[in-house]
Amino acid sequence: MLAALLGLAANAATSDARWPGPLDYLRSDPWPWVATLAVLSVATIIATVRMQDNHPADANDPPLPPPVTVPPWFVERAQTREAVAEVCRGGHAVAITTSLSGAGGFGKSMLAMAVCAQPRVRRHFRSRVYVVTIGRDVRGRPAIAAKVAEMTRFITGDTLEFTDPQLAGKHLGRLLDDRPRTLLVLDDVWEEEQLRPFLQGGNRCVRLVTTRNPHLIPGGGRQIRVDEMSEVQASAVLQWDLPALPASLIADLLQVTGYWALLLRLTNRLIAEQVATGARPATAAARALTRLRENGPRAIDPSGRWNMDDPESRNQAARASIEAATTLLPPGGDLLFAELAVFAEDESIPVSLVATLWHTTSGLDEDQTRLLCRELQHLSLISLTDRHGGRISLHDVIRDGLKGQLEQRGISLSELNQQLINAMSSSLPEVPPLDWREPGPVRAWWDTDEGYVLDHLIEHLMAAGHSRQAFTVASDLRWIEARLIGRGPTAPVNDLSRIGTPAARDLANSIARRAHLLTPTDPAHAVIGVLHNVLQDTPRWQSQMPGRRQDPALRPLLIRRWLEEGFHTPYDHAGGRMTSIAISPDGTWLASGGYDNTVRFRYAANGTLRPTMRIRAAPGTGHIGRIGVVRDVAFAPSGVWLATAGDGVRIWNLSSQACTGIIGRETPFDFPGPYDGGHRGDVRCVAIAADGTWLASGGEDQTVRLADPITHAVTAVLRGHTASVRSVAIAMDRTWLASGSDDHPVRLWDTATRSCLAVLQGHTDSVTSVAIAPDGSWLASAGDDYRIRIWDRRSGRCTAVLEGHSRAVRSVAVTLDGGWLASAGDDNSVRIWRVASLRTLAVMRSNWPLHTCAWSRSGAVLAVGGTLGLHVFDFRP
Repeated sequence: MLAALLGLAANAATSDARWPGPLDYLRSDPWPWVATLAVLSVATIIATVRMQDNHPADANDPPLPPPVTVPPWFVERAQTREAVAEVCRGGHAVAITTSLSGAGGFGKSMLAMAVCAQPRVRRHFRSRVYVVTIGRDVRGRPAIAAKVAEMTRFITGDTLEFTDPQLAGKHLGRLLDDRPRTLLVLDDVWEEEQLRPFLQGGNRCVRLVTTRNPHLIPGGGRQIRVDEMSEVQASAVLQWDLPALPASLIADLLQVTGYWALLLRLTNRLIAEQVATGARPATAAARALTRLRENGPRAIDPSGRWNMDDPESRNQAARASIEAATTLLPPGGDLLFAELAVFAEDESIPVSLVATLWHTTSGLDEDQTRLLCRELQHLSLISLTDRHGGRISLHDVIRDGLKGQLEQRGISLSELNQQLINAMSSSLPEVPPLDWREPGPVRAWWDTDEGYVLDHLIEHLMAAGHSRQAFTVASDLRWIEARLIGRGPTAPVNDLSRIGTPAARDLANSIARRAHLLTPTDPAHAVIGVLHNVLQDTPRWQSQMPGRRQDPALRPLLIRRWLEEGFHTPYDHAGGRMTSIAISPDGTWLASGGYDNTVRFRYAANGTLRPTMRIRAAPGTGHIGRIGVVRDVAFAPSGVWLATAGDGVRIWNLSSQACTGIIGRETPFDFPGPYDGGHRGDVRCVAIAADGTWLASGGEDQTVRLADPITHAVTAVLRGHTASVRSVAIAMDRTWLASGSDDHPVRLWDTATRSCLAVLQGHTDSVTSVAIAPDGSWLASAGDDYRIRIWDRRSGRCTAVLEGHSRAVRSVAVTLDGGWLASAGDDNSVRIWRVASLRTLAVMRSNWPLHTCAWSRSGAVLAVGGTLGLHVFDFRP
């Protein structure tokens, strides 16, 4: 519109016989230019719309799901077209939530899948169509939160965990807000609490809900009723892939099936299986009609007519159809089929597990099991797929019918669950409990690689009446580790919540409160170390950990010695931010610097403040820089003195806690000790040579300065950086040092010639920390670009880029033997890297950003500090 108005104005302004310059081409050939510009305008509009639909967040999402397929016997219904129109009309409005409601077995889920498969829908949402099945067994806050987290990972790849379903839903909604148009299909919703989390946020997300309860849908949602088929549609399903049947027989079959999609499909397969053996189609159909009438409507209503609005009639119809179909199974097949009711609803069940159950109950081997499953699929009694070794699934209406058959036969579901548990445990070894006070032994359920067993074991134990055994398994540290790695923190919370006892609820809450620390890691097993540290104060698990930590498969492992979290006394750093840590040469105590202009000393064993050991600035004796910050601390190798960086470099005698000298104040002031000029501006970092005869410091004046700690004289000024120097490190042989700066490169300096040996280019943001290997052959640097780079000292080449931190890396430190590298960052985590493989082998998480880390000389202790506290860990390589 603006372009058109501009054209009209330009036309009026240029009514001359000739237009200036190249514009005269437009005047001389107007119609070709109109056509060309119109095409360009339309192309530009289309490109703009496409660019708006492709949000940058889309690039990091997991692969899009494959297209949904519908079976060939599916019959197009008017509700399909109506639902397609509704979801495509939804646009960006959250309120447009289409509901497919109706009783079970009438084809709601199949119709929803047909909507997803429509080319129009896939084009409209650019294949961003995601399906999640809820089901009636997903009940309780942990289970619903786990379902939301599962969908969040599936759509976005985000692994943040919540145990509150509303918080999980809000997080999913925020992520969906950043994505293009998305169709989220919520299949088989039973309760409002199941639906509510999925309706939050997502202003470009349309929800398609299938439910039996139409009252669940918010007022702005469009409801489409899906019940019995029309006569034409029902006839098409009934006769699919069958020879022609007499019209009167078709009419009777439609009446006896109540136009119910589930029964129509079962009847179709019942007839088809008989026809496949040579039976005449009309004869097979007549026999099917007789069976349905005898076991169906006449069993509850002498008139022989269905009332499909009555749940009891629908249940009887399902049972009648199932019984009719199972007559075609081999002897005993109907009982084996009924035993499938023991498995969880809306779940993919491994055929191998079905074989294990049937071998226990009836002696069938796996080959016989697979043949029987194939026959059940031919009769449409189950769905069978060959993926992952073969999986089956049951419609919940059929599962309910099987439960009724078990009751009629006097078979207890509790006993059947017990048989299933015995069958599943037969291949698992017995192991002693981790706590000697616990009764034992227990089955090593955590060693199974079958996801169904891990996901539903607690459910089956409770159904078998073994609540005590369920608690023993669900509270075993080995089980929690397996569930945590496989399904995230909501899985063990859900397991414990199912048990329902006060003790189980307390343990579930203790994990739920720390769920944000237990999100998946890379590598996956590293989260076990986080788990041990966040749960080691819980008595139930505290007693299990000593035995568990003996397992060499858990190494390397960080074990928390102590944690100081939150600052409530005048002895802690004001504002809570800790900037630097150093461990004394003998490893018995550590010093930390912070934003309160203070250095504090703690015993490494238990974290208590060391009596009388507290260096605090005062006029004329301490750091009185512009913001009063101790930026860095470093112990002398002798352990007799300490250097601190702030508004200058200060040397402190640790016995008297007196400042014996200042190196590098911009303007001298009245101080009784010796003084020599140095840095102009704050000093950001300090390092002491291995023999203690000199030190190096870097500051905001873009220089690295070398100084004598005895005379306090600056002996050299190294210039070359173009921004503030953030970190310095000195090689063990003292012949060279490295420095990192806000100008991105790392510089290597010769300490004898005072010249720059190399400029290491690679970081794309500020270099926050450098560390040199003990043998001097390599060095590591960390930066605000989230990466750690490993450099070859001689060639200056970057040999590896370590990725794992999701925010700025603030500190790196190398053990004295050169075998391990620690890194701490603003993503609240510390990572331990094996230098030989350059892989993360241990991870620890905190509630706050981490800014500094330091190893003891022995490499057995790691101290990590950050915004609100200090961790000290024992390291078991």
